[in-house]
Amino acid sequence: MATVKFTVTRDLPLPARAVFDELIDWQGHAKWVPLTRVEILKGDGGPGTEFIATSGIWPAALPDRMRVDSLDADAMTVRVTKFGPVLTGDVHLKVSSTGDQTSRLEWVEDVLVPYMPQFLAKPVAAAARQGFQTSISRMAKLIAA
Repeated sequence: MATVKFTVTRDLPLPARAVFDELIDWQGHAKWVPLTRVEILKGDGGPGTEFIATSGIWPAALPDRMRVDSLDADAMTVRVTKFGPVLTGDVHLKVSSTGDQTSRLEWVEDVLVPYMPQFLAKPVAAAARQGFQTSISRMAKLIAA
């Protein structure tokens, strides 16, 4: 089992509230995370909401079950727990205003990957970080449109 940790921090030319609102539209992630679909299993998007994000193409698709554990709309922070069937761990999202029309997004992932040796954790984290950079760029273009 390997622990994969990474942080993506991006300064965006977008209002913080617009970025946060897009982040917490869980089904909307399918519009900007490549090859991903999202199904809400229960809840209204806030704390207690459970959803599954499936990324990839069958038969190589990865189902990722998650639960929103905390969501503070005023502080623009979210904590999500991944609970299988493959990945387990935590995701922390924070959006900060850096100006009237600018913001900073911090996305932190700390997950366990079963059946993967620890020596692969750094290259997997680097690839995941790049994938999230790409997805965040796509999200920013969607918001700006």
